Amino acid sequence: MIQVRFHGRGGQGIKTASQILGSAAFNSGFQAQDFPLYGAERRGAPIVAFTRISPTPILERGPISNPNLLLIGDETLLNDSQVAPLCGADESTIVFVNSTKSTEQIQKQFPFPAAPLILDLTDRCQNFLGKGHILSTALATAGARILGNIDLKDLLEAVKMELGQSLKPETLQKNLELTQDIFHSLSPCTIPEKPIKALASSPLIELKQTPVHEAAPIILAPGNMALRKTGNWRMQRPKIDYDHCNKCLICYARCPEGTIKIDEDGRPQIDYEHCKGCMICAQECPGHFIQTIRESEGAHE
Repeated sequence: MIQVRFHGRGGQGIKTASQILGSAAFNSGFQAQDFPLYGAERRGAPIVAFTRISPTPILERGPISNPNLLLIGDETLLNDSQVAPLCGADESTIVFVNSTKSTEQIQKQFPFPAAPLILDLTDRCQNFLGKGHILSTALATAGARILGNIDLKDLLEAVKMELGQSLKPETLQKNLELTQDIFHSLSPCTIPEKPIKALASSPLIELKQTPVHEAAPIILAPGNMALRKTGNWRMQRPKIDYDHCNKCLICYARCPEGTIKIDEDGRPQIDYEHCKGCMICAQECPGHFIQTIRESEGAHE
């Protein structure tokens, strides 16, 4: 059985990517299982999805902790210790990262167990779809091609099946062209077999009945949302051009998260620790003096 784990952010189509890969595997004659795992819908927040592929019935359930193939749609997640996308990967795990960096560059930054595969999917999605952040088709195609056991025609059929009812015909055609482009840009890999670990039973936990005032939580502390730094949800970051900014403060008024402050000179200042990268400020700026920068490229400025 091949186990694939996807990492990305809400809004990138990570759940759909796992569905396309599962459907493509099914079309190629395999048993398949796919499902996502995330909390409340939050655009930009990290999510994870899973696909299992096997020639025999799949009886295993639950998240994949030790994947054969790891597909990382957003390289900025590698900096997030809470997400820890490389958790469970070992020397036998094939790791793919959507990145503009070379394999050597990204290996110097992060502790990959083996050299990762790299391709800039965002750039290709921008070229074909006009939306660089929609990775569903691209990431599923990368997975199918790397596995090497899924035919292109079965993958194309899966894209039609999963996206055909929600997209206009011309947009679906662009997704099919993107699929063919990425499929021919990557090479299949040999997926090493992982040893099957025997399941160990867990000790039975005895739950005792306790009075309500002891069992139910009572929260007396004030709200602490300000302490939750959501800046790592960002796929794109706004950058204010202060040489041209005329301090109209439209961005300050329109920011839905209240992450733009006013400094002592009356200029808007973005709080990057909490800005989620919705880019409404850039859209609303009358003079277009707020640039949109890919987060992986602007994070070190």
